[in-house]
Amino acid sequence: MNARRALAIGLTLTLAPAMAAAGGRGGGGSRGGGFDFHGDGAAARPQSASHSSTGRYGTNRTTTVNQTPNGYNRTTTATNGNYSRTSYGGANSNGNYYHGSNGSGPNGSYSHSGSGNAYNRTYSGSTTATNAWGQTYHASTYATNGVVYHGAVVTNPVYHGYAAWGWNGGVAWYAAPYYWGGGFWGAFAIGAASAAVYGSIVYNNVNYTSYQVATSSPGAKLLASYQLTQTQCGPPNLVVIYGPNNSVICAHPNNLVSAGNYSVNSQTLTLVSQT
Repeated sequence: MNARRALAIGLTLTLAPAMAAAGGRGGGGSRGGGFDFHGDGAAARPQSASHSSTGRYGTNRTTTVNQTPNGYNRTTTATNGNYSRTSYGGANSNGNYYHGSNGSGPNGSYSHSGSGNAYNRTYSGSTTATNAWGQTYHASTYATNGVVYHGAVVTNPVYHGYAAWGWNGGVAWYAAPYYWGGGFWGAFAIGAASAAVYGSIVYNNVNYTSYQVATSSPGAKLLASYQLTQTQCGPPNLVVIYGPNNSVICAHPNNLVSAGNYSVNSQTLTLVSQT
């Protein structure tokens, strides 16, 4: 065997795996007589893998993937200074899948999760977010047979058509962190003598105490525009409104707002359905 032939054989053995990893198309691929690893792909892939890296802006990221005969799951965690985010997901051969993420930073935190089935086209998910002022919001999405329900806005009959913060004379409303609901429902703190307890609601294993809405508060404007009357939380078939800063109030349904769960868009003073 001369030196030239030995060099050619060495190059072939070196390049063949790289060509196979690229799909066998380099230099003519398998049709040109190269190696075909398609039949060995499943056995060659690792059952679990983890990869860590640091981005150019200092973001540290770690991803872990597990492959099983029935599906896979994945988790990615990224951190950068005071910011952190974790996302995860997975799917099974029976069509079930799930995903979620949570993160935190100087501007607040959030948590989202969802699951469904790709074959019967069902899905449900929920999100909770808290901003830098301590305002907490809830949202949910539900799909059945491909039809998605989420975040339907119930038009405010009084302030409809106003620009952002029009209900407040165009001046942005900012939460007061030491008041219940950020002061949205009234300028009083939790446990204040002037704040009458109006029952409570349990959401995601967390108990939210409801208090009486104060006159002239943004929350009072909200209720008046929808012609809603506050009532004790607890009984079924009520209008349940999740406001800023982990607050909740309940009201009797009417011809404008049906029973169900709602969040508040404080910019436009509108209710957003969560069902």
